[in-house]
Amino acid sequence: MEIQTETLKEPPDAGKKKVIVDLVKVNKFYGLNHVVKNLNLSIYEKEFLSILGPSGCGKTTILRLIAGFEQATSGEIFVEGQNIKEKEPFQRNVNTVFQSYALFPHMTVYDNIAYGLKMKKVPKDEIRKRVAKAITMVRLEGFDLRYPVQLSGGQKQRVAIARAIINNPRVLLLDEPLGALDMKLRKQMQIELKSLQAYLGITFVYVTHDQEEALTMSDRIAVMNAGILDQCDKPEEIYDRPATRFIADFIGETNLFECVAELEKDGIAYLYCEAGDLLGKSEGYDPNEIVYVSVRPEKMKCSPAAVDGFSLGGIVRENIYLGNIIKTIINLTNGQAIKINTPVGAKIPQAGSVQYVYWDIKDAVMIYTPSVNKIIEQLSATNIPIGQTRV
Repeated sequence: MEIQTETLKEPPDAGKKKVIVDLVKVNKFYGLNHVVKNLNLSIYEKEFLSILGPSGCGKTTILRLIAGFEQATSGEIFVEGQNIKEKEPFQRNVNTVFQSYALFPHMTVYDNIAYGLKMKKVPKDEIRKRVAKAITMVRLEGFDLRYPVQLSGGQKQRVAIARAIINNPRVLLLDEPLGALDMKLRKQMQIELKSLQAYLGITFVYVTHDQEEALTMSDRIAVMNAGILDQCDKPEEIYDRPATRFIADFIGETNLFECVAELEKDGIAYLYCEAGDLLGKSEGYDPNEIVYVSVRPEKMKCSPAAVDGFSLGGIVRENIYLGNIIKTIINLTNGQAIKINTPVGAKIPQAGSVQYVYWDIKDAVMIYTPSVNKIIEQLSATNIPIGQTRV
């Protein structure tokens, strides 16, 4: 049983930033399916926030709730301090870029971008000026008379963005807009999109299931897990200090050990897992409590002899060449496969050899699951009904 009790962290300077979008106790049900669960999330002016998570976690639903394409079952949504719950999508100062781009195939680039302004009956001279400016922003000069069929995937994506930003929205919502691009173009567009966001000064709310994409582009990342916001923080905090076992396993690669606390002494926790003994940081664990230890592959080390405090031995299964690193796979005695990333050129263990894995305890993340007694104590102290706790 894993119970989430930690408080979500905000950036140190959060109080100095203007909140542009605020979701307060938002819930969304589809029938009996609880898709978004009691979501509290503040999004700041001019920031690039990514909503990250696996399929079905509720991330696209959150985007659609902000856009007005879906209505929240309960809770409130504010944009610039105004409650937009009853407003139609066209009345909200937000625009959406979809993965499919949704360009009109019979219209030129110019007409696709100008479409929204024409519907608002903006004067023609004003339309020309604003379309020209938008085309320059997304670097599509000379493409204004082309049709979507004559454009590459990256160019279509820029047209979709230009069409969205021409209305000067305060918030731009992007639903996996790079999903249809090949890997090389996708990486190129990640950099371009982040640069464009910084240039425009518009708040971007970006939905993705790609961890690397979120880490590359975001000022903050909101990680969703089965409708629950597990953690919202800067990319380096999400990667280096995941708040939950799910995030540790979902973001990048990690080696995760399920341990039992045995003893704490002089700032060190003595832990036991199925494959042997190990050390961790002392954080007030009681004997027999469950602690998960997460160690990234680049932080792992190995030795032909056991190191003090660690008795996790195994056999080197293989060394995999990945260009800039060698990935060593070691099978521990319980069958768990441990991954160690070593720079090319450094000494690596031979396949078939016996090795013991270890690490500096400062490089490990300790993820604590409170005991049932502690949970009851915490709930009693905060007057939170047990039925509202995450189990």
